[in-house]
Amino acid sequence: MSSYPSSVKLVEVGPRDGLQSIVNIISTEEKVNYINLLSDAGMQEIEVTSFVSPKWIPQLADATDVSILINQIPDTCYTALVPNLHGLKNAVDSKYKSVAVFTTVSETFSQKNTNCSIQESFKRLNFMQPIWEESNLRVRGYISTVWHCPYEGIIQYDSILDSISKYLDLGITEISLGDTIGKATPDEVRWLLDKILAKWPPNIFALHFHDTFGSAEENIQAGLEFEISIFDGSTGGIGGCPYAEGSSGNIATEAINSLCNSLGIETGIQPEKLNIAANFIQNLVNKESRNYAKD
Repeated sequence: MSSYPSSVKLVEVGPRDGLQSIVNIISTEEKVNYINLLSDAGMQEIEVTSFVSPKWIPQLADATDVSILINQIPDTCYTALVPNLHGLKNAVDSKYKSVAVFTTVSETFSQKNTNCSIQESFKRLNFMQPIWEESNLRVRGYISTVWHCPYEGIIQYDSILDSISKYLDLGITEISLGDTIGKATPDEVRWLLDKILAKWPPNIFALHFHDTFGSAEENIQAGLEFEISIFDGSTGGIGGCPYAEGSSGNIATEAINSLCNSLGIETGIQPEKLNIAANFIQNLVNKESRNYAKD
């Protein structure tokens, strides 16, 4: 275990992970405004959307339009989540240079989330690999339910190590470890990172915490102790997994930024502009929720 890193990268997942579980549809124009505010705040990476079937995630049916309309600035990486070969091709057609893929370490969650086994999810990635290599894409990989699963409980760490190895074999350069239902404790985070970082360096890993039980900020600080320097956040703390009952929102990006600032860790983000983006999406989501309730 080492000292804290001097700087970190915050990955903004609000436009995708934050909005995907919001029932009432946010307009394309509003999504574009939200993403532009995040760019203006100095986010290093923004996960813009997902090229997923509208049947499964209606909120993201406008993925192509949002991707075309946002203002892209040179210092920000814009990423799209791609669930399959079709989604990957759509991302390539939309001129993305960075994509994200996902798997899980819970067989039950895999079936609920993607209607396939973990082994089948990696077969899908094997089919996708030639396309992302041919297109010279940077690929980020999510692993869901790393600490706890809503169906299977505590996850055995050997399955996590196996998924990490498979991702690395595919040439995936950044792996985000997800506490999907927000149940991990700081001690559990430390224990698992100790196992993982005995095999691989910390710079290839990101941490993705939900704040269901109020421990996400402590979990991030535990990650910092191991020199993890990439963290996912969602402005306003919006979102949650639609396939994991009880998973409340991601930790707010502004909370991570504030924590890092208090520890003297550089993020490159302008707090005032980040708060503007957070207030914008919070007010919008609350407004749409109220309208939906009236209907």
